[in-house]
Amino acid sequence: MRAMILVAAIAALGIGVALAQDRQDQADAARAIEGAAEEETVLPDGEGRSETFAYCTVCHNTALIRRNRLSRDQWDGLMDWMSEKHGMNPLEGEFRDTIVNYLATHFGPAQAPARGRNPFLN
Repeated sequence: MRAMILVAAIAALGIGVALAQDRQDQADAARAIEGAAEEETVLPDGEGRSETFAYCTVCHNTALIRRNRLSRDQWDGLMDWMSEKHGMNPLEGEFRDTIVNYLATHFGPAQAPARGRNPFLN
């Protein structure tokens, strides 16, 4: 019985997290549709934030960036893909490194919690 209650509680928590993310995605989409201007501060502070915000938001809002968790190599490859498939001006040299490093640092793969550590407690 306790196991069933625990499973139900975990499922409810998962649904709650999914609904919260869905609400955030809907809010981001509504702001984009309404033409609400985003501010750079929606992205985490760090070297390359200004460059990333200025270059990337020409084509899309930051929600697209913020919901991805890619490795440095994947972010780097995505730059080529956007140039080839969507006509983005190619990023090269130090400017490209700055943006890719920023994205990989702040939007890299999520780290799994340490084994045996409760991720809900600090």
